[in-house]
Amino acid sequence: MKAKFNVNISRVLPLAVALFMLSTVVASIIQPKSASAAQLTSRKLTLSSSANGNVSTDLAGNTVAKGSGGNGAFARHTFDFTIPGAASTVQSIEFEYCSNSPIFSDSCTAPTGMDASTVASIAGQSGLTGFALGTGGNAPTANRIRIDRTNATNVSSNTTVQFYFGTGAGTDWIKNPTTDNSTFFVKIKVYTGTGYSGSRDFGAVASSTAQQIDITAKVREKLNFSVGSTYVAPGGTCTAFSDTGALALGDVNGVLDSATQYDNFSWFRVSTNSVNGAKVYYSGDTLKDGANDINALTSEGTTAAGSEQFGLALDSGEAGYSFTHLTANSNYDEGNGSLGTAKFNYATGSVTTPVEIASSTGIVGCDTGSVRYVGNIATNTPAGVYTTTVTYIAVPTF
Repeated sequence: MKAKFNVNISRVLPLAVALFMLSTVVASIIQPKSASAAQLTSRKLTLSSSANGNVSTDLAGNTVAKGSGGNGAFARHTFDFTIPGAASTVQSIEFEYCSNSPIFSDSCTAPTGMDASTVASIAGQSGLTGFALGTGGNAPTANRIRIDRTNATNVSSNTTVQFYFGTGAGTDWIKNPTTDNSTFFVKIKVYTGTGYSGSRDFGAVASSTAQQIDITAKVREKLNFSVGSTYVAPGGTCTAFSDTGALALGDVNGVLDSATQYDNFSWFRVSTNSVNGAKVYYSGDTLKDGANDINALTSEGTTAAGSEQFGLALDSGEAGYSFTHLTANSNYDEGNGSLGTAKFNYATGSVTTPVEIASSTGIVGCDTGSVRYVGNIATNTPAGVYTTTVTYIAVPTF
């Protein structure tokens, strides 16, 4: 005899439906809310300097400009990334600096010595705009920067954005981590809501400080100075004069006559890397023959035949004269023109106290000075062989 079971379908079916609905509710409760979050793409952090945050001066101790490659104490940080996915709102973003890990589920250890708390504004923003720094509990800290906006406009799909911090004003910069060759990470979190709620997208970037390469190169003080009585062109190497320096005043035989004025030339050439300038002096006596001498010009003036006169001046009209950096002394700068018009001067006291004839205020590339000499005699000037030695001295100031 078979047993019979009578099942009341009308009673079982409502119970099954209820169980199914309960399981659906439970499943919806335990389903992750961030399933729609995606990785930010094309993300990078560009540092204005990879120097550690204790570096703000060069090897010589001079302060390096803020925001430049050699200043890690005042650095600019620029973030670029693309927000993927469909259009939606982006209301707040967080940048968190960590030394230990870029993984979002890991704890964050602030990089040693880093300080972003001095950031006072968003220096630049593009792709998304209208953001301002968080305030109160969301204000910048040593290793976190938060920004938000009230503008509810959608961000387009795959929008590329840029934010940078470090305006160039005052202390509105980021201080890099203070350890050389140290990797650090920045976790970037994008939220759909204000108050850093509604996680939308995320991503991390890696960066590093770097030991600076300190290069030292020595440049020696330099002075190239030459004097000659035969002109040679400077060429491309600032060719030095190399003749004997012998010079005659007079006719073809080197004889002076009271009816005629006589002149002749010598040259000096200077090249120096003296940043504070250089001076050129002359030193020497007038023309003499034993106890006899030819009167020196005691002040700048013109000359005439028949009078004892000896002097010198710079002649800017003579071949080879080239003052690019030097300037002629005002008492010796009118040697140009015909004899009788040109002006000469001479200080016999230069024997013991050299007299300045030209000077510069800075480096002299390659300047050539043309020195013009005049020698005249009177009818009663004693016969003899009159000579003198004029010495030129270059004094650069380094």
